[in-house]
Amino acid sequence: MAITFVAAAPANAAPSRENGPGKVIFVHGFDPSGAAATNCREYWASAIAYFKSNEYADNQLITYSYYKNESGSNGCTTRFKDSNGDYGTRETSLTTIARHFANRVYNAYSSSPYGGQKVDVVAHSMGGLVVRAALYHVKKGSPGFPPYLYIEDVVTLGTPHNGASMGQLTLCGAFMNTPRQCNQMAPGSDFLDDLPQTPSKSAMGTDWTAVSSYDDTTVSASSGTWISANHKLQYDDSGDKAISHTALKSHKNFKYRGRFKDGGAAWSSYADRIAPVVRAHKAVVREASH
Repeated sequence: MAITFVAAAPANAAPSRENGPGKVIFVHGFDPSGAAATNCREYWASAIAYFKSNEYADNQLITYSYYKNESGSNGCTTRFKDSNGDYGTRETSLTTIARHFANRVYNAYSSSPYGGQKVDVVAHSMGGLVVRAALYHVKKGSPGFPPYLYIEDVVTLGTPHNGASMGQLTLCGAFMNTPRQCNQMAPGSDFLDDLPQTPSKSAMGTDWTAVSSYDDTTVSASSGTWISANHKLQYDDSGDKAISHTALKSHKNFKYRGRFKDGGAAWSSYADRIAPVVRAHKAVVREASH
């Protein structure tokens, strides 16, 4: 007798897609210095301040961390812990973190007891790989992942979708003995090769925006927009207006030279474009301006 396995369907109707502010989960990137630790409120201070001054209430802005507290200060809404109750380190697999993240979103927002709430995600650097892997494994039905998620929009800022730069990976080897997370961010790693170039969508559909910069020495502009996202934005400015890897998650004032690409259209010409934090905000409130 053949046994057929069917993925569980949502117990409640998927929430509708709509404009306006909702809950946003911010996911940080790789910590290259000292003992891996994060204070999310410090990491995302500039972005959170901008979102709060533009329609969002503080309780709508959620932070997720996969490292321990930094300097005894929490600053994060929720943190990854493994089955032994230990925080994540640079040796913690990104798939393991993605599983925890997916279940956290499911249990706190997507599942039926909570009315099937949708969320948006803004992720910087390696954090974008966590979200991408979470949606992929949910779609695939991988063991330990929830049956579905409701994530309306995802914005990745300087995420190494096709691998981190060789310079960054060399530093990982020289100063950190190449921890697992660095290996997983290397071009051609098993982890990256397992993820499809077209990012997976949640049960309600997911609108993806990828932002990168030619002045980012950690993640190349091409790697940061390598996925087949619905919207792409690349910066290529200079001098005081150069957008570094860190600036992608913090710059919210002025305009910067860049180009965009929506859907299957060609890249636009270079012109003054809105700052990356502003673009992230517009993406999650469903405004397409660049």
